[in-house]
Amino acid sequence: MIKELIPPNLLQDQNIKALAEAIEPEFEKVKQEIINVLIYPRIDELDEQVLDLLAWQFHIEGYELAANITEKRNLIKKAIELHRYKGTRYAIEQVLKALDLEGQINEWFEYGGQPYYFKVDINLKYQGLQSDTYDKLLNLIEEYKNLRSKLEALNIFLTSDFKQNRATATLSGHDMTVYPYQVKEIQTNFGDYRAIGYQAVHTTTVYPQQVTQRRL
Repeated sequence: MIKELIPPNLLQDQNIKALAEAIEPEFEKVKQEIINVLIYPRIDELDEQVLDLLAWQFHIEGYELAANITEKRNLIKKAIELHRYKGTRYAIEQVLKALDLEGQINEWFEYGGQPYYFKVDINLKYQGLQSDTYDKLLNLIEEYKNLRSKLEALNIFLTSDFKQNRATATLSGHDMTVYPYQVKEIQTNFGDYRAIGYQAVHTTTVYPQQVTQRRL
């Protein structure tokens, strides 16, 4: 690298050429570390430890609700926008979207409530529900709403990808034995013996009740 920056006539000097070759490895190390200076354009490449530091730097509310590294990156990418629109309905919608939460906001004039009140409905996967999730969501909404508006209700609807298979089967049958007619006296030399058998089996299939969502 350094040799490419030195004019060819100077490289003819053996001292300069030896100096360039001596410092070449150090310049190569510096070249490899330059990429680490580029932080913001490389959000999708940074490890989780660096992302956590960026979240602290940008003071991102709701960061603890991120379930995976993808959601953390989404929040950091939207950090400046979220602070710019903080105090609006748009900010709440965007932070829920960054956290991969299906949320719907209804303001008082949309459902006939008291002025400046609003409701939030959130669809949350059952596996992601922790004991403090509700409180974290409340704090998240309080941070991004405007001071004038008041949250009237936070409704969480639970959905689950967990499939539970249950089945019940009943097998029943009857064994019947039919003996030939007993002849006490033989009237002819011809004997005619007949027997009939019958077996029946019923198969019953019971399916579980389909539950798509529950309301908390």
